[in-house]
Amino acid sequence: MGTDETIRNRAIVSKLLIFEMITVMLTGFIVFILSSLEFTYSVILGGFAYILPNAIFAKLSLKISATNSSNILIWLYVGEAMKIATTIVFFALSFLLFEMLNFGLMILTYGLVLLVNLIGLSIFVNK
Repeated sequence: MGTDETIRNRAIVSKLLIFEMITVMLTGFIVFILSSLEFTYSVILGGFAYILPNAIFAKLSLKISATNSSNILIWLYVGEAMKIATTIVFFALSFLLFEMLNFGLMILTYGLVLLVNLIGLSIFVNK
């Protein structure tokens, strides 16, 4: 992986994370206006349950710009393992620390941000 490609990939990941964050905050704001605080917490925490582990994965997978493919593969595996563990911990802590959460809305928002991620990747990579 060349230096130019690494810089390009980091720029795409940064734009994608910002795009996801704006989507979650905008959705949370709309839900806050139209509904209750319980639903707003659920939307924001559900969105960040996807964004934060995804940011950790991106940081670990783009950690090195090594030319050795085994090093790249190791960091991808480490990043994916951390992403899964962080997602589980984030959901568990959300339900422990916030009593008034709507589980269905949290999962729905998690899926929405996943969809935004896929759409954003197709937009940012094809530019």
